[in-house]
Amino acid sequence: MIKRSIFTICNILIMATLEFYRRLDYDFSIYEGEESLRGLINEGFIGTESLCINEFNYLELNAARDVIFCYLRPIAKINKNENSYSLKHIVEHILAKETNGVINYISNGTFILAMYSCGFRIWRTKSDKNCFFNVSDKSIRYLLEVESR
Repeated sequence: MIKRSIFTICNILIMATLEFYRRLDYDFSIYEGEESLRGLINEGFIGTESLCINEFNYLELNAARDVIFCYLRPIAKINKNENSYSLKHIVEHILAKETNGVINYISNGTFILAMYSCGFRIWRTKSDKNCFFNVSDKSIRYLLEVESR
């Protein structure tokens, strides 16, 4: 049996399950050719090639995007307290609980693309596969609270 938990979206309760994530069908192909995603592969920002969406796992992308959309909120400035790699681990743990271990890993690149698709801006540092986002510390703390439940 798939474990269920409660996600809060605009004060409406929705039960998220593996089947729920499998039914999501966000169109990530619209981001192919985006200059800010140039060099993004599963491992993160490596190289200079254009984004190739077919190299990403759609179930992981859809599930990560849903968790991000539910819990993380943008702010005006880039937050350099947590990078993509540290944030992806938090989302990964939540998804592992939600799906009873079926989704127990998401790549750094998957997380970055999911954040971008939710409207977050990316700030890259030279020679680093990770990046930072304009995400609020308050929403990160809430995400950590959800992870610890």
